[in-house]
Amino acid sequence: MTRLLLSGGGSAEDSLLLNQLLVQLTARGPMVYLPLALDPQQTPYSSGYAWIGSVFTPLGLDHITMWSDVSAKTGDDLNPFAALYIGGGNTFKLLRDLKEARFDQVIRRFLHAGGIVYGGSAGAIICGRDISTASLLDRNDVGLEDTTGLDVLQGASVWCHYQPTDDQQIRSFAERLHHPIIALGEKTGVYVQDNVMLAVGFEPVVVFHHGARRTFPPSSVVLIS
Repeated sequence: MTRLLLSGGGSAEDSLLLNQLLVQLTARGPMVYLPLALDPQQTPYSSGYAWIGSVFTPLGLDHITMWSDVSAKTGDDLNPFAALYIGGGNTFKLLRDLKEARFDQVIRRFLHAGGIVYGGSAGAIICGRDISTASLLDRNDVGLEDTTGLDVLQGASVWCHYQPTDDQQIRSFAERLHHPIIALGEKTGVYVQDNVMLAVGFEPVVVFHHGARRTFPPSSVVLIS
């Protein structure tokens, strides 16, 4: 069973419904938090950990472990945890770090074995087929050449912090990439269980594919084909 939660990258209030769902699915933990998308020189990993705690402790999930280095982490290390939370920041740095440690493969195996993965902003984008959708917000300062993501979303890519003014740019990306793009505003997200995707949040989820733009209101099934 695949269980994946993706947030558009808003505040704790914006993603409240998705956060509550995560707590429900995990029966309140335990959870691993990955801050790797952050630039530790600008935002210390400890600040990210403090923020995650401020989000989930009030909801009853207070067993959160931070891994700031996954180079020596394996599936055996991750399997005892109910969930993995991949935080936001720079999408290119995040994917580079995961691939160099081959932790992207660990994440896929964890998902396929029934583990729960929550991706916020950059963490959501890397779950898609191609992370070049982040290029208008994030700089590729790490020189990442292979922008192939984890590709666990039925072949779709993800666009976060979506606003309607992004439509033309997203259409251009969808045409170039030749696959669907799921656009998530800061007040919405999706929950994926196996092959079913559900809109969770306060705003619609928007899907761009084959030149079409389709909207899916909260609590509806999102179709990407």
